Amino acid sequence: MLSNEARKIIIKAHEKGYKTAEIADIFDVDVSSINKLLRQYKKTGSYELRTHERGRKAVLTDDDRKNISALIDENPDITINEIIEKLNLKLKNEAVRKAVRKMGYVYKKKTLHASERERSRCGQSEKRMDK
Repeated sequence: MLSNEARKIIIKAHEKGYKTAEIADIFDVDVSSINKLLRQYKKTGSYELRTHERGRKAVLTDDDRKNISALIDENPDITINEIIEKLNLKLKNEAVRKAVRKMGYVYKKKTLHASERERSRCGQSEKRMDK
């Protein structure tokens, strides 16, 4: 991989009239690498590394994330499928689930323990004790 400084020198050498094969020999790279760099420079006007374009692209936009967050705040018991339906998203459940988790929400509902339920835990045994 060529550094940005080396890329700059290659572009200047090509503009001065050096052939790509000569430049490739000097920098000990393949001719196709030089040609690729020259195409990039002609197309974009930049010779710098394009490291910001690496990796997987985000499927949810910032607006989608804001809408999901607002929908969850409005209705905390909403399911992932309901979020997809209401916002008309063209995504799989897993993508939305990961986004919800990344935003800090927990999508599991809280289960009530016996002390928090309206009915007693062992209703039948209490009846037997009364007799």
